[in-house]
Formats: sequence, structure tokens, C-alpha cells
Amino acid sequence: MPPEPPQTVRFTARAPRGTFGQAVKWAFWIFQILMVAAALGNCSLVLPYLGSDDPEVAMGAGMFATLLGMGVFLLWPLGTVVLGVLMWLTRGRRMVLEAPPR
Repeated sequence: MPPEPPQTVRFTARAPRGTFGQAVKWAFWIFQILMVAAALGNCSLVLPYLGSDDPEVAMGAGMFATLLGMGVFLLWPLGTVVLGVLMWLTRGRRMVLEAPPR
């Protein structure tokens, strides 16, 4: 039986992101960090006032914390989806590279 001819080796790779793609990628990760900071900052901002002797101050702090938390947890998934889709759309093109047989 004759030997089989050598096969062409194929590699798949992605081209690097463009300038806009890099900006979107950084915006996505900065947005995630800001949302974590906002969620944790809400707790550290409001906790001293929740233990106030004045019930109106404590109630106001609780209402403020609830509204701020709802805003963060509504904005976070929406922003993640929008920026995530943009990040996915701006990734580099897929390239198939072929190496000749030796």
C-alpha cells in the first residue's frame, strides 16, 4: 500500500480587536467594577444611618438603600447584556491558517 500524502495542518485564530473593540472591552470591565463598587458602597454608605436613634433617619436610610440597590441591580444586568453583546460583536475576525505539509 502506498504511503498517505501528508495532510495540510489548519489552525484557527482570531485577529486582534480594533480600536473600537478595545474601547468596548474596557468599557465592559470598567462597568463591572463600578457596579460592584456601587453595590458595596451602598452598604457602607447606609449602614451607619440605619442604626440611628431617630426612627425617621433610620427609615429614610432604609428607603434610600432600597432605591439605590434596586437601581444598581436593574442597571447591572441591562448594562452587562448591552455591553456584552457589543463586546461579542466587536471581537476580531476568525482566521483559518494553513501550514503546508513537510
